[in-house]
Amino acid sequence: MNLTIRQLEVLVAAADAGTFSAAAERLGISQPALSETIRRLEAETGLRLFDRTTRSLALSADGRHAVSIAREVVRNFRASLASIADRSQGRRGRITLAALPSIACALLPRALRGFRREFAGIDVAVHDVLHERAVAFVADGIADLALTTRPHLTRLGRLDELEFEELGADELRLVCPKRHPLARQSQVAWRELAAYPFVAMARTSSVRRMTDAAFINSETAVDPAYEVEQIPSAAALVAAGLGVTALPALTLAMFRGQGLVTRPLVRPTMRRPVGLVRLAGRAPAESARRLIAHLRDSFAQMG
Repeated sequence: MNLTIRQLEVLVAAADAGTFSAAAERLGISQPALSETIRRLEAETGLRLFDRTTRSLALSADGRHAVSIAREVVRNFRASLASIADRSQGRRGRITLAALPSIACALLPRALRGFRREFAGIDVAVHDVLHERAVAFVADGIADLALTTRPHLTRLGRLDELEFEELGADELRLVCPKRHPLARQSQVAWRELAAYPFVAMARTSSVRRMTDAAFINSETAVDPAYEVEQIPSAAALVAAGLGVTALPALTLAMFRGQGLVTRPLVRPTMRRPVGLVRLAGRAPAESARRLIAHLRDSFAQMG
């Protein structure tokens, strides 16, 4: 059996109109053409679809069943075409974003609010994962974008497949209680941290690599009093008066209101590039381009 969508549309129109002449006028075709389409449908299906008299046209029992199926097929076909058009014009679809949690909490809320106003029909799935996993998600095709720090070839072997768009730099800052002696200073040198218990991030984290590099650069030996996996845990220990820590400025959104203050850390000043990772040589869809634009704006407003 070889039926076309057009034949099913003609069948539905004939059933709805009640006469072949009215159906033909509605479809913009001649009555003989419509009658021939119905004849071919009946020949193809082996069913008598209409009971014809000189005065009336009525669906047969088989015709009523066929029309109900045809109506559903036509409706689904039109909905599918509309969905394709919506996706091509950025009105419908899904974007998957992998994001470093410490960056996501600072940039995503504002960016997604703006994006939602513009593209209410686009679903955004967010995977808040650590840096190397976020980059791997993009390389493996799981995510469209990764919001993270710049990938490094020493840890990731497929950088030629990726491109990185830098949004800006995220600077490490001292985090300490409001009444801590270092809170009285406008800026703090890394060497000064050696006098206080230091709460360090786990050795596998990108933040730990930055703090270790800063201590080496300032020729300061610091043996961490505590090591934690998560940034909120470090902030909680500092808020409890158990030490001080150094965290990227964007992470401060994760622990506002805990009685903590931040101060610039100098000699050296440590910054990490923050931006978007995507597959190289592939133009993003219109909706993805707009999400990228909102992320750029969100980072700009953080300054």
